[in-house]
Amino acid sequence: MSINCSVELYVSHDTIYPADTVEWCPIIEYNNVFVCGTYKLDEATKLKTGTINLFALDKENKIILIQSISEDAVLDLKWNPHVISGRILLAAALSGKHVTVFSLDKKDTLLYLQTFASFDLPKIDSEIHMSLSIAWSYPDENGSQSIAFSDSQGYITLVNLNNQIIRSFKAHNFEAWIVEFKYAEPNILYTGGDDCKFKCYDQRLKFDTPVFENKEHGQGVTTCSTNKIRENIICTGSYDELVRLWDTRNMKRSYNNVKVDGGVWRLKWEPENEEYLLSASMFNAAHIINTSSDTVNICRSFGEKERLFYGADWCHFNSTKCKQWTKSCTKKIIATCSFYDHRLDLFLVNIL
Repeated sequence: MSINCSVELYVSHDTIYPADTVEWCPIIEYNNVFVCGTYKLDEATKLKTGTINLFALDKENKIILIQSISEDAVLDLKWNPHVISGRILLAAALSGKHVTVFSLDKKDTLLYLQTFASFDLPKIDSEIHMSLSIAWSYPDENGSQSIAFSDSQGYITLVNLNNQIIRSFKAHNFEAWIVEFKYAEPNILYTGGDDCKFKCYDQRLKFDTPVFENKEHGQGVTTCSTNKIRENIICTGSYDELVRLWDTRNMKRSYNNVKVDGGVWRLKWEPENEEYLLSASMFNAAHIINTSSDTVNICRSFGEKERLFYGADWCHFNSTKCKQWTKSCTKKIIATCSFYDHRLDLFLVNIL
């Protein structure tokens, strides 16, 4: 099936520090709100610092910087897709051996983030552990949630919002680059690491051994995303420059893949129909990938290739809201961020 897809840059912002993660708020009331994290290394002192920048897109399609929080370097940011006890929560993986959860609050008309909870990485050995990625679980039958985070020593740690560590276990021999919960299944975790392994763990089995361990990736597994509409579909990305699609009914091998000619750092499903993937492909810019047919293909590549793309995400506007903001029912809004040029870009994507 031939897809006509165009991408138009319409606004940019200088994040000052190198930008490495961008996330749109999935809560309907605040779909025009997003965050961008930065990471700066002082070569002389080796001190890692960064900022968590809270933005809003106004009705004139201008980026408004609402708040900038000085922090340790930011490795990952993830909004909780569920409102818990009236709170909209954002989790941040930070270089200072901890994870902080922020609450999005409002005073009069002013939005702001404030600290809600903080978790230190477990002191398992003498090695320095740095959190690398975060995932929120789907609420269980009691309405409670877990947060999982992966770290630089290959560990996965699960905590709850009562500041209690549920479990910490060694999943990979080197960096555990990514952790992801299966959609609507709070017991199932997918992990990927620099040891080139893609794994699945089940909390009901105490995380003692993986449910499966796949070695198909030629280099480190850096990203993973489950599909909430086609719940048996998972995508992974790797330094080997391939985006792979998996069917959970047969995890011996991926059922399809596409080469993007750049290490894949983040993959995000288009949130309304989850047929298109947005890939932040490091030194080979960004790509929109069509997975709706048997043949997986890149329908549009965009962004200058000399930039280092680490972050990419879709705005969660539905078709009605997209039409209100973009004047078109076929246009979507996406954001990317790149590292060395500390740039945040917003694009209009027209998919016909």
